[in-house]
Amino acid sequence: IKLHYTNMKAEQFITIKPGQYSVLYVDMNSFFASVEQFYNPALRRRPVAVSTSPVGGSIIAASIEAKHYGIKTGTRVGQAIAMCPQLVVVGDRPELYRTAHRQIMKILHSTVCHVQAKSIDEAYLKVPSYMQSRDQVIELVESIKASLHSIYGSSVLCSVGVSHNVWLAKMAGNSQKPNGLVFVSSDDLASFYGGQVLTDFTGISTAMAKRLYQIGIETPLQLYSASWRLLNSKLGVNGGKWYLRMRGFEVDIRADRPNKSIGHQVTTAPSLAGTVGEITTYINKMSTTLGSRLRSKSLAASGLALYIRFDNGEWWASSFKKTSMFRSNSEILALLKMLLEKLTFMPSPASRIGVTLLNLAADRQITMAIAGYDGKNLSLSIAMDEINRRYGPNTIMPLRSHSASHIRLDRVGFAGDIIREQPSLKAADNYL
Repeated sequence: IKLHYTNMKAEQFITIKPGQYSVLYVDMNSFFASVEQFYNPALRRRPVAVSTSPVGGSIIAASIEAKHYGIKTGTRVGQAIAMCPQLVVVGDRPELYRTAHRQIMKILHSTVCHVQAKSIDEAYLKVPSYMQSRDQVIELVESIKASLHSIYGSSVLCSVGVSHNVWLAKMAGNSQKPNGLVFVSSDDLASFYGGQVLTDFTGISTAMAKRLYQIGIETPLQLYSASWRLLNSKLGVNGGKWYLRMRGFEVDIRADRPNKSIGHQVTTAPSLAGTVGEITTYINKMSTTLGSRLRSKSLAASGLALYIRFDNGEWWASSFKKTSMFRSNSEILALLKMLLEKLTFMPSPASRIGVTLLNLAADRQITMAIAGYDGKNLSLSIAMDEINRRYGPNTIMPLRSHSASHIRLDRVGFAGDIIREQPSLKAADNYL
Protein backbone atom coordinates (compact mmCIF):
# COMPACT_ATOMS: atom_id res chain seq x y z
CA ILE A 1 0.00 0.00 0.00
CA LYS A 2 1.42 3.38 -0.98
CA LEU A 3 -0.10 6.58 0.35
CA HIS A 4 0.99 10.18 -0.14
CA TYR A 5 0.54 12.37 2.92
CA THR A 6 -0.26 15.87 1.68
CA ASN A 7 1.44 17.59 4.61
CA MET A 8 4.65 15.57 4.31
CA LYS A 9 5.76 17.34 1.09
CA ALA A 10 4.89 14.31 -1.03
CA GLU A 11 7.03 11.92 1.01
CA GLN A 12 5.82 8.36 0.57
CA PHE A 13 4.54 6.24 3.40
CA ILE A 14 4.86 2.56 2.50
CA THR A 15 3.91 -0.38 4.67
CA ILE A 16 3.06 -4.07 4.35
CA LYS A 17 0.27 -5.76 6.26
CA PRO A 18 1.70 -8.57 8.42
CA GLY A 19 0.10 -11.98 8.81
CA GLN A 20 -2.90 -12.06 11.11
CA TYR A 21 -1.08 -13.96 13.89
CA SER A 22 2.37 -12.49 13.34
CA VAL A 23 2.81 -10.60 16.65
CA LEU A 24 2.57 -11.69 20.29
CA TYR A 25 2.43 -9.01 22.98
CA VAL A 26 3.39 -10.24 26.45
CA ASP A 27 2.27 -8.03 29.34
CA MET A 28 3.18 -9.07 32.88
CA ASN A 29 0.23 -8.68 35.26
CA SER A 30 0.70 -6.38 38.29
CA PHE A 31 4.41 -6.94 37.81
CA PHE A 32 6.09 -5.20 40.74
CA ALA A 33 3.44 -6.37 43.22
CA SER A 34 3.51 -9.93 41.83
CA VAL A 35 7.29 -10.10 42.19
CA GLU A 36 6.96 -8.94 45.80
CA GLN A 37 4.41 -11.72 46.41
CA PHE A 38 6.77 -14.28 44.89
CA TYR A 39 9.69 -13.32 47.13
CA ASN A 40 7.49 -13.01 50.22
CA PRO A 41 5.02 -15.95 50.43
CA ALA A 42 3.19 -14.23 53.30
CA LEU A 43 1.91 -11.67 50.77
CA ARG A 44 0.41 -14.19 48.36
CA ARG A 45 -3.34 -14.05 47.76
CA ARG A 46 -3.47 -10.81 49.75
CA PRO A 47 -4.10 -7.26 48.47
CA VAL A 48 -0.63 -5.74 48.09
CA ALA A 49 0.52 -2.37 46.80
CA VAL A 50 4.03 -1.15 46.03
CA SER A 51 4.99 2.46 46.68
CA THR A 52 8.24 4.39 46.51
CA SER A 53 7.03 6.11 49.66
CA PRO A 54 4.76 3.77 51.69
CA VAL A 55 3.81 6.64 54.00
CA GLY A 56 2.17 9.52 52.18
CA GLY A 57 3.18 8.57 48.63
CA SER A 58 1.40 7.04 45.65
CA ILE A 59 0.94 3.48 44.48
CA ILE A 60 3.20 2.42 41.61
CA ALA A 61 1.81 -1.13 41.36
CA ALA A 62 -1.20 -2.95 42.81
CA SER A 63 -1.56 -6.70 43.03
CA ILE A 64 -4.37 -8.50 41.23
CA GLU A 65 -6.18 -8.82 44.58
CA ALA A 66 -5.79 -5.09 45.31
CA LYS A 67 -7.16 -4.13 41.90
CA HIS A 68 -10.47 -5.78 42.84
CA TYR A 69 -10.91 -2.89 45.31
CA GLY A 70 -10.32 -0.28 42.59
CA ILE A 71 -6.73 0.44 43.62
CA LYS A 72 -4.48 1.25 40.67
CA THR A 73 -1.25 2.98 39.74
CA GLY A 74 -1.32 6.60 40.93
CA THR A 75 -3.76 6.04 43.82
CA ARG A 76 -2.53 7.80 46.96
CA VAL A 77 -1.49 5.45 49.75
CA GLY A 78 -3.97 6.92 52.23
CA GLN A 79 -6.80 6.65 49.72
CA ALA A 80 -5.83 3.06 48.88
CA ILE A 81 -5.93 2.04 52.54
CA ALA A 82 -9.34 3.66 52.89
CA MET A 83 -10.54 1.63 49.90
CA CYS A 84 -9.06 -1.58 51.32
CA PRO A 85 -8.18 -1.48 55.06
CA GLN A 86 -6.39 -4.86 54.86
CA LEU A 87 -4.08 -3.60 52.09
CA VAL A 88 -0.37 -4.32 52.64
CA VAL A 89 1.81 -1.47 51.34
CA VAL A 90 5.48 -2.30 50.72
CA GLY A 91 8.43 -0.23 49.53
CA ASP A 92 9.77 -0.79 46.04
CA ARG A 93 12.83 -3.01 45.45
CA PRO A 94 14.03 -2.21 41.93
CA GLU A 95 16.77 -4.83 41.75
CA LEU A 96 14.23 -7.62 42.30
CA TYR A 97 12.18 -6.33 39.37
CA ARG A 98 15.26 -6.09 37.16
CA THR A 99 16.22 -9.66 38.05
CA ALA A 100 12.72 -10.88 37.16
CA HIS A 101 12.79 -8.89 33.91
CA ARG A 102 16.04 -10.55 32.88
CA GLN A 103 14.69 -14.01 33.67
CA ILE A 104 11.53 -13.34 31.67
CA MET A 105 13.49 -11.99 28.72
CA LYS A 106 15.65 -15.11 28.80
CA ILE A 107 12.47 -17.20 28.47
CA LEU A 108 11.24 -15.11 25.54
CA HIS A 109 14.61 -15.21 23.79
CA SER A 110 14.63 -19.00 24.04
CA THR A 111 11.80 -19.06 21.47
CA VAL A 112 12.36 -18.84 17.70
CA CYS A 113 10.80 -15.35 17.65
CA HIS A 114 12.46 -11.98 17.32
CA VAL A 115 11.98 -10.33 20.73
CA GLN A 116 11.80 -6.63 21.57
CA ALA A 117 11.34 -5.37 25.13
CA LYS A 118 8.97 -2.41 25.34
CA SER A 119 9.41 -1.79 29.07
CA ILE A 120 10.44 -3.65 32.19
CA ASP A 121 7.16 -5.61 32.16
CA GLU A 122 6.17 -5.75 28.48
CA ALA A 123 7.64 -7.18 25.27
CA TYR A 124 6.52 -8.19 21.84
CA LEU A 125 7.55 -11.18 19.74
CA LYS A 126 7.60 -11.31 15.95
CA VAL A 127 6.43 -14.81 15.00
CA PRO A 128 8.20 -16.47 12.03
CA SER A 129 5.99 -16.90 8.97
CA TYR A 130 6.10 -20.70 9.22
CA MET A 131 4.59 -20.58 12.75
CA GLN A 132 1.69 -18.18 12.26
CA SER A 133 -1.16 -20.68 12.44
CA ARG A 134 -3.47 -20.37 15.44
CA ASP A 135 -2.55 -23.80 16.80
CA GLN A 136 1.20 -23.14 16.57
CA VAL A 137 0.84 -19.75 18.27
CA ILE A 138 -1.21 -21.30 21.09
CA GLU A 139 1.53 -23.88 21.55
CA LEU A 140 4.13 -21.11 21.67
CA VAL A 141 2.17 -19.11 24.27
CA GLU A 142 1.60 -22.22 26.41
CA SER A 143 5.34 -22.92 26.31
CA ILE A 144 6.13 -19.38 27.47
CA LYS A 145 3.58 -19.55 30.30
CA ALA A 146 4.83 -22.99 31.36
CA SER A 147 8.42 -21.70 31.57
CA LEU A 148 7.22 -18.72 33.58
CA HIS A 149 5.30 -21.03 35.93
CA SER A 150 8.37 -23.24 36.44
CA ILE A 151 10.19 -20.25 37.99
CA TYR A 152 7.43 -18.26 39.68
CA GLY A 153 4.55 -20.68 40.12
CA SER A 154 1.24 -18.84 40.07
CA SER A 155 2.70 -15.67 41.61
CA VAL A 156 3.77 -13.99 38.38
CA LEU A 157 1.31 -14.17 35.47
CA CYS A 158 1.12 -12.60 32.04
CA SER A 159 -1.54 -11.68 29.52
CA VAL A 160 -0.84 -12.25 25.84
CA GLY A 161 -2.42 -10.60 22.82
CA VAL A 162 -1.99 -11.97 19.29
CA SER A 163 -2.69 -9.98 16.13
CA HIS A 164 -1.36 -8.37 12.94
CA ASN A 165 0.71 -5.55 14.45
CA VAL A 166 2.24 -4.59 17.79
CA TRP A 167 -0.47 -2.07 18.66
CA LEU A 168 -3.36 -4.47 18.02
CA ALA A 169 -1.60 -7.27 19.90
CA LYS A 170 -1.15 -4.95 22.88
CA MET A 171 -4.81 -3.91 22.80
CA ALA A 172 -5.84 -7.59 22.59
CA GLY A 173 -3.76 -8.46 25.66
CA ASN A 174 -5.14 -5.49 27.58
CA SER A 175 -8.70 -6.69 26.99
CA GLN A 176 -8.36 -9.79 29.17
CA LYS A 177 -6.40 -9.62 32.41
CA PRO A 178 -5.03 -11.41 34.31
CA ASN A 179 -3.47 -14.40 32.58
CA GLY A 180 -5.45 -13.96 29.36
CA LEU A 181 -4.83 -15.02 25.78
CA VAL A 182 -6.74 -13.07 23.12
CA PHE A 183 -6.52 -13.40 19.33
CA VAL A 184 -7.67 -10.56 17.07
CA SER A 185 -7.78 -11.38 13.35
CA SER A 186 -9.16 -9.45 10.39
CA ASP A 187 -12.55 -11.04 10.90
CA ASP A 188 -12.60 -9.97 14.56
CA LEU A 189 -11.81 -6.27 14.14
CA ALA A 190 -15.34 -4.86 14.04
CA SER A 191 -16.55 -6.88 17.03
CA PHE A 192 -13.35 -6.15 18.99
CA TYR A 193 -13.61 -2.40 18.45
CA GLY A 194 -17.32 -2.49 19.25
CA GLY A 195 -16.57 -3.50 22.84
CA GLN A 196 -14.13 -0.66 23.55
CA VAL A 197 -14.15 3.06 24.29
CA LEU A 198 -11.73 5.50 22.68
CA THR A 199 -9.63 6.11 25.78
CA ASP A 200 -9.08 2.35 26.19
CA PHE A 201 -6.64 2.62 23.30
CA THR A 202 -2.95 3.30 23.74
CA GLY A 203 -2.30 6.53 21.88
CA ILE A 204 -5.71 8.12 22.49
CA SER A 205 -5.60 10.51 25.42
CA THR A 206 -8.54 12.53 26.70
CA ALA A 207 -7.37 15.45 24.53
CA MET A 208 -7.18 13.22 21.45
CA ALA A 209 -10.63 11.81 22.20
CA LYS A 210 -12.01 15.37 22.29
CA ARG A 211 -10.51 16.06 18.85
CA LEU A 212 -12.18 12.94 17.52
CA TYR A 213 -15.51 13.97 19.07
CA GLN A 214 -15.23 17.29 17.23
CA ILE A 215 -15.14 15.51 13.87
CA GLY A 216 -18.03 13.22 14.77
CA ILE A 217 -16.08 10.16 15.90
CA GLU A 218 -17.22 9.02 19.34
CA THR A 219 -16.39 5.30 19.41
CA PRO A 220 -13.52 3.05 18.27
CA LEU A 221 -15.86 1.41 15.77
CA GLN A 222 -16.57 4.80 14.20
CA LEU A 223 -12.83 5.49 14.06
CA TYR A 224 -12.28 2.13 12.35
CA SER A 225 -15.06 2.84 9.85
CA ALA A 226 -13.86 6.36 8.99
CA SER A 227 -12.19 6.83 5.60
CA TRP A 228 -8.51 7.53 5.17
CA ARG A 229 -9.40 10.77 3.37
CA LEU A 230 -11.43 12.04 6.35
CA LEU A 231 -8.84 11.10 8.98
CA ASN A 232 -5.95 12.48 6.95
CA SER A 233 -7.75 15.75 6.21
CA LYS A 234 -8.80 16.32 9.82
CA LEU A 235 -5.84 14.86 11.73
CA GLY A 236 -3.00 14.96 9.22
CA VAL A 237 -0.33 12.26 9.20
CA ASN A 238 -1.50 10.91 12.54
CA GLY A 239 -4.99 10.39 11.16
CA GLY A 240 -3.63 8.39 8.25
CA LYS A 241 -1.64 6.26 10.64
CA TRP A 242 -4.74 5.52 12.71
CA TYR A 243 -6.52 4.35 9.56
CA LEU A 244 -3.72 1.87 8.83
CA ARG A 245 -2.97 0.90 12.43
CA MET A 246 -6.54 -0.17 13.13
CA ARG A 247 -6.49 -2.39 10.03
CA GLY A 248 -3.40 -4.26 11.17
CA PHE A 249 -0.66 -2.44 9.28
CA GLU A 250 2.61 -1.89 11.16
CA VAL A 251 3.16 1.87 11.11
CA ASP A 252 4.74 2.48 14.50
CA ILE A 253 8.08 0.66 14.50
CA ARG A 254 10.85 3.05 13.63
CA ALA A 255 14.50 2.58 12.81
CA ASP A 256 16.96 2.54 15.70
CA ARG A 257 18.23 5.97 16.67
CA PRO A 258 21.05 6.93 19.01
CA ASN A 259 20.43 8.54 22.39
CA LYS A 260 19.66 12.24 22.09
CA SER A 261 19.45 12.83 25.82
CA ILE A 262 19.77 11.10 29.17
CA GLY A 263 17.46 12.14 31.97
CA HIS A 264 16.61 11.31 35.55
CA GLN A 265 13.94 12.62 37.88
CA VAL A 266 13.15 11.95 41.51
CA THR A 267 10.24 12.74 43.79
CA THR A 268 11.14 14.14 47.19
CA ALA A 269 8.12 12.78 49.11
CA PRO A 270 7.47 12.26 51.92
CA SER A 271 10.04 14.85 53.10
CA LEU A 272 9.78 17.60 50.52
CA ALA A 273 12.85 19.70 49.71
CA GLY A 274 12.04 23.03 51.32
CA THR A 275 15.28 24.94 50.66
CA VAL A 276 17.84 25.37 47.89
CA GLY A 277 20.31 23.53 50.12
CA GLU A 278 18.02 20.50 50.26
CA ILE A 279 17.60 20.59 46.48
CA THR A 280 21.39 20.68 46.20
CA THR A 281 21.52 17.48 48.25
CA TYR A 282 19.47 15.77 45.56
CA ILE A 283 21.45 17.08 42.60
CA ASN A 284 24.66 15.95 44.35
CA LYS A 285 23.50 12.36 44.06
CA MET A 286 21.83 12.82 40.69
CA SER A 287 25.06 14.08 39.14
CA THR A 288 26.79 10.84 40.19
CA THR A 289 23.96 8.69 38.80
CA LEU A 290 23.76 10.56 35.49
CA GLY A 291 27.52 10.70 35.10
CA SER A 292 27.74 6.94 35.50
CA ARG A 293 25.02 6.38 32.90
CA LEU A 294 26.69 8.78 30.48
CA ARG A 295 30.04 7.03 30.72
CA SER A 296 28.50 3.53 30.54
CA LYS A 297 27.26 4.48 27.06
CA SER A 298 30.64 5.98 26.07
CA LEU A 299 28.98 9.36 25.61
CA ALA A 300 29.65 12.95 26.55
CA ALA A 301 27.23 15.88 26.73
CA SER A 302 27.40 19.57 25.91
CA GLY A 303 24.17 20.75 27.47
CA LEU A 304 21.92 20.07 30.44
CA ALA A 305 18.59 21.16 31.88
CA LEU A 306 17.27 21.35 35.45
CA TYR A 307 13.55 21.11 36.18
CA ILE A 308 11.86 21.61 39.56
CA ARG A 309 8.17 21.09 40.29
CA PHE A 310 6.83 22.58 43.49
CA ASP A 311 4.22 21.15 45.80
CA ASN A 312 1.70 23.88 44.89
CA GLY A 313 1.80 22.85 41.22
CA GLU A 314 4.11 25.61 39.98
CA TRP A 315 7.37 24.72 38.23
CA TRP A 316 10.74 26.23 37.32
CA ALA A 317 13.30 25.22 34.71
CA SER A 318 16.61 26.42 33.37
CA SER A 319 19.21 25.04 30.99
CA PHE A 320 22.56 25.42 29.29
CA LYS A 321 21.91 24.52 25.67
CA LYS A 322 25.55 24.56 24.58
CA THR A 323 28.67 24.27 26.73
CA SER A 324 32.04 22.56 26.43
CA MET A 325 31.70 18.77 26.27
CA PHE A 326 31.63 17.11 29.72
CA ARG A 327 31.37 13.60 31.16
CA SER A 328 32.60 13.66 34.77
CA ASN A 329 30.40 13.85 37.87
CA SER A 330 32.02 17.05 39.07
CA GLU A 331 31.41 18.83 35.77
CA ILE A 332 27.73 17.87 35.83
CA LEU A 333 27.37 19.02 39.43
CA ALA A 334 29.15 22.32 38.78
CA LEU A 335 26.82 23.14 35.88
CA LEU A 336 23.73 22.17 37.89
CA LYS A 337 24.80 24.44 40.75
CA MET A 338 25.21 27.29 38.29
CA LEU A 339 21.67 26.71 37.06
CA LEU A 340 20.35 26.46 40.62
CA GLU A 341 21.79 29.89 41.40
CA LYS A 342 19.15 31.29 39.03
CA LEU A 343 16.38 30.04 41.34
CA THR A 344 15.72 33.15 43.40
CA PHE A 345 12.35 32.23 44.88
CA MET A 346 10.65 28.98 45.92
CA PRO A 347 6.84 29.32 46.00
CA SER A 348 6.59 26.08 48.01
CA PRO A 349 8.75 23.02 48.77
CA ALA A 350 10.05 21.08 45.77
CA SER A 351 8.17 17.82 45.14
CA ARG A 352 10.00 16.68 42.00
CA ILE A 353 13.46 17.36 40.59
CA GLY A 354 14.54 16.41 37.07
CA VAL A 355 17.87 16.66 35.27
CA THR A 356 18.47 15.99 31.56
CA LEU A 357 21.83 15.79 29.79
CA LEU A 358 21.59 17.15 26.23
CA ASN A 359 23.52 17.23 22.94
CA LEU A 360 25.11 13.82 23.38
CA ALA A 361 28.06 12.64 21.31
CA ALA A 362 30.32 9.60 21.35
CA ASP A 363 33.22 10.37 23.69
CA ARG A 364 35.73 9.07 21.14
CA GLN A 365 34.84 12.06 18.97
CA ILE A 366 36.02 14.48 21.63
CA THR A 367 39.52 15.88 21.67
CA MET A 368 41.07 16.99 24.93
CA ALA A 369 41.23 20.60 23.73
CA ILE A 370 37.57 20.75 22.71
CA ALA A 371 36.23 18.96 25.77
CA GLY A 372 37.81 21.18 28.37
CA TYR A 373 39.31 17.90 29.52
CA ASP A 374 39.58 17.37 33.28
CA GLY A 375 41.60 14.18 33.54
CA LYS A 376 41.74 14.04 37.34
CA ASN A 377 37.98 14.34 37.89
CA LEU A 378 37.17 12.00 35.02
CA SER A 379 39.56 9.33 36.35
CA LEU A 380 37.97 9.64 39.79
CA SER A 381 34.48 9.30 38.31
CA ILE A 382 35.48 6.19 36.35
CA ALA A 383 37.03 4.65 39.47
CA MET A 384 33.80 5.27 41.40
CA ASP A 385 31.81 3.66 38.58
CA GLU A 386 33.89 0.50 38.83
CA ILE A 387 33.66 0.24 42.63
CA ASN A 388 29.89 0.80 42.66
CA ARG A 389 29.40 -1.65 39.81
CA ARG A 390 31.38 -4.33 41.61
CA TYR A 391 30.15 -3.85 45.18
CA GLY A 392 26.74 -2.23 44.76
CA PRO A 393 25.27 1.28 44.36
CA ASN A 394 26.54 3.98 46.74
CA THR A 395 29.37 1.79 48.04
CA ILE A 396 31.50 4.86 47.47
CA MET A 397 30.23 8.39 47.01
CA PRO A 398 31.54 11.95 47.31
CA LEU A 399 31.56 13.36 50.84
CA ARG A 400 29.11 16.03 49.69
CA SER A 401 26.57 13.22 49.06
CA HIS A 402 27.13 11.38 52.35
CA SER A 403 24.42 13.37 54.11
CA ALA A 404 22.08 12.31 51.29
CA SER A 405 22.60 8.59 51.82
CA HIS A 406 18.92 8.24 52.78
CA ILE A 407 17.84 9.52 49.38
CA ARG A 408 17.10 6.71 46.91
CA LEU A 409 17.57 7.47 43.25
CA ASP A 410 17.27 3.81 42.23
CA ARG A 411 13.89 3.79 40.55
CA VAL A 412 12.53 1.50 37.89
CA GLY A 413 10.18 3.10 35.39
CA PHE A 414 8.12 1.32 32.78
CA ALA A 415 10.77 1.97 30.17
CA GLY A 416 14.43 2.77 30.37
CA ASP A 417 17.98 1.61 30.08
CA ILE A 418 17.28 -1.94 31.23
CA ILE A 419 15.59 -2.77 27.92
CA ARG A 420 18.80 -1.78 26.11
CA GLU A 421 21.06 -4.11 28.10
CA GLN A 422 21.54 -6.54 25.20
CA PRO A 423 22.36 -5.61 21.60
CA SER A 424 19.26 -7.47 20.42
CA LEU A 425 17.01 -5.40 22.69
CA LYS A 426 17.23 -1.99 21.09
CA ALA A 427 14.64 0.55 22.16
CA ALA A 428 13.93 1.57 18.58
CA ASP A 429 10.17 1.73 18.53
CA ASN A 430 8.99 3.98 21.31
CA TYR A 431 5.51 4.77 20.09
CA LEU A 432 3.80 3.10 23.07
